[in-house]
Amino acid sequence: MDVEKLSNPTIEVSDITAWDKNGQKLLVSKIRARDIDEDIQSKVEEILKFEYEHNHLIVPYGMTATPEYINIFQWDDKNLATVYTFPTHEVMTEYDSEFASKRISEYYLETLVESWLRDLAYNWKTENPPKSQELKQIGFVQNLADAA
Repeated sequence: MDVEKLSNPTIEVSDITAWDKNGQKLLVSKIRARDIDEDIQSKVEEILKFEYEHNHLIVPYGMTATPEYINIFQWDDKNLATVYTFPTHEVMTEYDSEFASKRISEYYLETLVESWLRDLAYNWKTENPPKSQELKQIGFVQNLADAA
């Protein structure tokens, strides 16, 4: 049996992408609920570098989310800097009151994070979504139009 080696490396894909009001990518993310040792921050950086190198696009924000923490990063095409970190339950209990006390699947966590991002964009659930004031300080909320 012949085995052919793949010539192209695997390309990371964003779990949730958010767009700005001009239809440009504003944020890419990786969401993990699995209990494995994985550097998801470096995966976000890979996605951001790919967007810059192949699409000539600087996506200004990255995010990682686990059941424990959400990290927001800023990207300038060279450096990925952490700008805000907070416990995930501080946001998600607004969308699931039992979030902190139950086991969360990756798909469900992704759904909750997407709901939160859409609440930041549209205020569909609350007038003042969790962490909106903090994310306004870094210029994120003002530019957010949608997430999927």
